[in-house]
Amino acid sequence: MKKALSLPMQILSALVAGIAIGLACNIAGMTSFATDYLKPFGDIFINLLQFIVVPVVLFSMIEGIISMEDMRKVGSVGMKTILYFLCTTALACVIGLGAASLFKTAGLFPVLDASGVTYEPDAYSGFMSTLVNIFPTNIWQTFSEANMLQVLIISLFFGGAIIAAGEKGKMCRDLVSSIYAVIERMMHFIIALAPVGVFTYMAWVVATQGADILGSLALVLLCAYIAYAAHAIFVYSFAAKA
Repeated sequence: MKKALSLPMQILSALVAGIAIGLACNIAGMTSFATDYLKPFGDIFINLLQFIVVPVVLFSMIEGIISMEDMRKVGSVGMKTILYFLCTTALACVIGLGAASLFKTAGLFPVLDASGVTYEPDAYSGFMSTLVNIFPTNIWQTFSEANMLQVLIISLFFGGAIIAAGEKGKMCRDLVSSIYAVIERMMHFIIALAPVGVFTYMAWVVATQGADILGSLALVLLCAYIAYAAHAIFVYSFAAKA
């Protein structure tokens, strides 16, 4: 029986196929076909990823908290989780910006035309205001905006409340475990669609931008993977050891 390709190999094959189809569409003048009929499938994949991220974080966190079965541990782990999330996110931003700055300084990134593009960052309102905004006022708004810090807070409160409820919270505990098992399986289904997303997006990008975009994309990917490796080696390795 022939062994099926692993997911990474499927994604790599989809990447190569997407480049080939994109070049064919670009040469044949069929960019509208790639935009109208290929890109939407990539959009669907991205939408599904955005859809699943909040349920995965929410129920995995609640499931983990429930497994502690000790309210004293919940507060300690909760504070450490939030601190860990903030620190690793900040370090990821620093590493990413540093790698991008190095590539830009070395002249490895193409110069983009930014005329007519404007961006106004939100004004920083201070540490205390940021701290207050971590705590949600509307659970549905938190989910719709995918505010991960607020999702973590919700998980801590729900998990802690289920433990505190004791025997009366048993039904909710079983429900969370059951829902998480379903969400985890759903996540596997969505991740299995990654080759489709990669193929359609790559075909669309190459069809609309031409072969010249491949060199720029390769440099961006190289920069990104250098940053990933640095983050894994210097941040996650230290965190795992600690």
